[in-house]
Amino acid sequence: MNPQTDASELLTTMWSGRPLPVDPVQIAWELGIDVVETMLPDNVSGALIKDEGRDPVILLCNSDSKNRKRFSCAHEIGHYVYRLATNGAHYEYIDFRNELSATGNDSEEIYANQFAAELLMPAKEVQSLNTQGLPAFLIAQHFGVSDDAVRFRLKNLGLSS
Repeated sequence: MNPQTDASELLTTMWSGRPLPVDPVQIAWELGIDVVETMLPDNVSGALIKDEGRDPVILLCNSDSKNRKRFSCAHEIGHYVYRLATNGAHYEYIDFRNELSATGNDSEEIYANQFAAELLMPAKEVQSLNTQGLPAFLIAQHFGVSDDAVRFRLKNLGLSS
């Protein structure tokens, strides 16, 4: 499994011909995942809940910024794709996206973060915008993500120091 390839294939299948920014909620719905904004504990940005025999649900913290909710939704779709590939459709799972999700210590969390970055900020498009000399804040607006997310993406793609 490769998070960049998996996200790219999902984009090709489900977002081809549609304008940027990518709408992760729309993609979730098209995958059969319900998305609900609700109150979550202070340190939780999102969650994926999958009970045996029921449709999966992504919960997003209703007090988070729009950009944070978009990334959390894309991250949880990453967990869904990962779990579907490793366990098939019949599994039970609960994931809470919190501050530990970004620490880089868990292989599935790393997968979900890399998947979300590629889903929201496709590498080819990031490279093209960077080559055009656009500053990070304009690239962020183009993708509907935070400036920090773009700077991190540029660094991970080897396009900045």
